[in-house]
Amino acid sequence: MQRSTATCRSPRLRRLGVRALPLLAMTALVTAGPAGAQDFELPPLPNEAQVYPAVVPIPTPQHDPWYADPADLAGYANGDVIRSRVVQTHVLGIPAPVHSTQLLLRSSDVHDNPIATATTVLMPGIPWLGPGARPLISYQEAIDSLGQQCNPSYTLRAGIQKEVAIMSQFLAAGAAVVVTDFDGKENTIMSPSEGRMVLDGIRAAQRGGLGLEAAPVGLWGYSGGGNASASAAEQRRHYAPELDIKGSAQGGIPGDKVAIAPFAISGQQPQANFTGWLAVLGLAREYPEFADQLWQYLTPEGRRVADDLRERCLYTSVATTLLRPMAEYLTDPEAALAAARPALAAASFGAPENTPDMPLLMWHSTTDQLLPAELAIDAIAAGYCARGVDMRMIRVPFSEHISAEIVPELGTVAWLLAVAAGADPGPRVC
Repeated sequence: MQRSTATCRSPRLRRLGVRALPLLAMTALVTAGPAGAQDFELPPLPNEAQVYPAVVPIPTPQHDPWYADPADLAGYANGDVIRSRVVQTHVLGIPAPVHSTQLLLRSSDVHDNPIATATTVLMPGIPWLGPGARPLISYQEAIDSLGQQCNPSYTLRAGIQKEVAIMSQFLAAGAAVVVTDFDGKENTIMSPSEGRMVLDGIRAAQRGGLGLEAAPVGLWGYSGGGNASASAAEQRRHYAPELDIKGSAQGGIPGDKVAIAPFAISGQQPQANFTGWLAVLGLAREYPEFADQLWQYLTPEGRRVADDLRERCLYTSVATTLLRPMAEYLTDPEAALAAARPALAAASFGAPENTPDMPLLMWHSTTDQLLPAELAIDAIAAGYCARGVDMRMIRVPFSEHISAEIVPELGTVAWLLAVAAGADPGPRVC
């Protein structure tokens, strides 16, 4: 493994001085910083692309030829299955009692270029006892990562998928679950292409010969997964109008990315630093013109942090950026935000032409430290209400971002299962 020369020279640390020493002692083993600093030398933090091959007995997507694009990719329609394979899903090294089929499928990015991504269809070994056909739940994990090995098609097989407990509730009820790599091979997180890949993952599951052709569909996702679910809910009527999606349960959404961006890069809440870095870098992968501008505004240290994040998954991204607010690695933060505005606006929700046409269950913490509701979702929710969306909104009190996923979990799962089975979605919030 190549040893990084990463060090810690954050302007914030220089201001903290001696008070930062206890925190440095705790994070020294998990935090990698920009190169060339003289203040504190920290051990390098390996990324998951380096660690997983040493501990997981299956190849990462970067080294697995199954993921390769076919030469005739453009000849496939969106949602068509390119190839399939039966795999074993694991939970912490223990085989899970579900039948798992992976499908490589064709989708499209925001520029309508053909792309290939993977999805995993999980079929429980118990019958669906509800009315009608077995539902298909499209489960969007909060991937929040920039490396292919972080995507669920790999982590489900490796036994390190972090949201499998929620997923299993749908399986235990007899529903099928489709889990798509909705950030694609390039991990273009927060891009509108997330919604396209979710919808094409559903198409592939229904075209894959798995008996799900007539399955009613529900969407579930929280945080980064909520972003993908909301994107799919907004784009369905234009991109995949044939899909019978009965409802979307989507929580903790960074809906207004223009409004949330200054907070995300500011360092006001260190736990939120990773959201700014990952969203900006993910969007830059989807919008090359923005990528060129962003690189000009990053300081030399900022470029090294950005390069260090290229293959990281969520947890090491959080550790790497905890003491590094992005604003302190930009030569002109306001100008950089102005350059990012077109991409942030394109990735935001609430445009009238993208009004969801399905029942929604939305929820958000009243004290979310990563995505404050007044910045992230309040204006989007108000716009949905004004345009008559069939919506209900839960404000989760006495919580923060993580607990706001867990507290209403049973209710959101039960609501989506019931709605997918044909139940009335309940009273609207407005």
